[in-house]
Amino acid sequence: MHFTDTYLPRRDGVVTSLRTLAAASAAAGHPGLIVVPRHPDQPAEADVLRLRALPCGVADLRLSPWLLRGAAATGTIAEIAAHAPDVVHVHTPGPVGLLGVLTARRLGLPLVQTYHTDLHAYADAYRVPARALSAGVRLYARRLGVPRPAAAPAGHARDHPPLASGAVARRRAAMDATNTLLLGGADAVVVPTRAVLDRIHLPVSADRVHLVPTGVAARRTTADEINAFRYGHGITPSDRVVLYVGRINREKGIDLLITAFERVLVGCPTARLVLVGALYEPRWLAALLRTIDPRVAARITLTGQQGPEVVAAAYGAAEVFAFASQTDTQALVLQEAGLAGVPVVLVDRALHAHGALAGAALRTEPQPGALAGGVLRLLLDPDMARRQAAAAAARCAEHTPARYAEAIREVYASAAGLASRFNDRGRTRR
Repeated sequence: MHFTDTYLPRRDGVVTSLRTLAAASAAAGHPGLIVVPRHPDQPAEADVLRLRALPCGVADLRLSPWLLRGAAATGTIAEIAAHAPDVVHVHTPGPVGLLGVLTARRLGLPLVQTYHTDLHAYADAYRVPARALSAGVRLYARRLGVPRPAAAPAGHARDHPPLASGAVARRRAAMDATNTLLLGGADAVVVPTRAVLDRIHLPVSADRVHLVPTGVAARRTTADEINAFRYGHGITPSDRVVLYVGRINREKGIDLLITAFERVLVGCPTARLVLVGALYEPRWLAALLRTIDPRVAARITLTGQQGPEVVAAAYGAAEVFAFASQTDTQALVLQEAGLAGVPVVLVDRALHAHGALAGAALRTEPQPGALAGGVLRLLLDPDMARRQAAAAAARCAEHTPARYAEAIREVYASAAGLASRFNDRGRTRR
């Protein structure tokens, strides 16, 4: 039984990872049910349980209002119990994720959590008010029927200084408390890369942490689809496409990427930056584009969020994949680019060393000049680009959806074993 606060029609790494896992598990004879917030544009799917949800006005997310009325969870948990699940797998930290934690407790089921999102980095990037986060912690604790966690030592690891003051310190303390409530009682916690462990101290003993990268299948496309993508977005045959796929948000390093692209154009005037993904902050992006030369802005193409077939065509049209984010825990788009034969340049040290590409990419420092230099090296040195692309494709081919599902089943077995040995929450087992 999977619980997620983000689902179709929204597209992101959590949705891709979850749907990949569910499909591969079902193919291996282990069906599941996905509990999601209801959205009017969701496709009809048999194995999805949709909960009443309201738009929250942020990034097209919809939130289940059960959090405001705890009694609303009783009927939903009874409906879930009728499916006789064997394990609860929580993928997000929102209200639906919290419902998954509560479901595991009430039904006495093993609880597995995947830490997909660096909550600390997102809270800092958007300067979420510490008071709102603290109120959320109190509400989470109340719904779980547990005391609010005490202040813990610095939750950040190597990449974040442990000493902080004011609002930053309070935000981080609230995120640490949230992680304690959600993860502290988990029988297993999955992290997709070591980047998570390098950045965050998780409130879980080492024997319950499992490193399992998401497997990704190659996206197939054709020459006609690639040509249609180029034509449809005004990309000429002479344009050298530098591609980014993902949300067009500030935490993704878009400002660094656009600033670097100014310098790329100096060395390669036919370069075109193509940004494929949902745009949730148009005013922020418009202000960012006003800071650069209008001639540079004219060489930047925004496609909006696209379906899998169009994204595959975008990879087919690209010569370089540029990734400036430093907040991703695994960045599935790096695997997609690798499987599509597109060489990758990125700035995240941890993802470069421990991600699915395992060093088969060009890493630069997170400065505009350095990132631009990396992009230009791949654009202007075809032999190097081919070598990088071949190495990346070989690395990514090792991470298949079937292997991913098999590894997660081993995590479930481990969690079930721990849950039976350490029944420290007074749970009644089926």
